[in-house]
Amino acid sequence: MNIKDLSNKTFDFTIKRVAEIIGIFLVCIAVLFFLSLVSYSPEDPNFIFTENTEIKNILGFKGSYISDLFFQSIGLIAFLISCLSFFGMVMTIGVN
Repeated sequence: MNIKDLSNKTFDFTIKRVAEIIGIFLVCIAVLFFLSLVSYSPEDPNFIFTENTEIKNILGFKGSYISDLFFQSIGLIAFLISCLSFFGMVMTIGVN
C-alpha cells in the first residue's frame, strides 16, 4: 500500500468534510437570520431603546437586535442578503 497516496486521500476527505460542516453551520445561521427578519417588530427592544417590553421576535432579544440593525442600516435588502447567503452555501455544499 502506498502511504503517500493514502495520506493524500485522507487529507482530501478531511478537507471536504470540514468544508461541508462549515457550510451546514453557515446555512443554519442564514436560516436563523431570515427567521429574525421575518419576525421583526418595530415595538421590540433594540440597541437604542432597551425597554422592558414583551419581545415578539422568534429569536428573542438577539434576533430583535440583529433584525433591527440590518433593517435600520440597509432596509429590505437584508432579506436578499439572507436568501443569497442561504442559497450560496447550499450550492457550495452541493458542489463537494
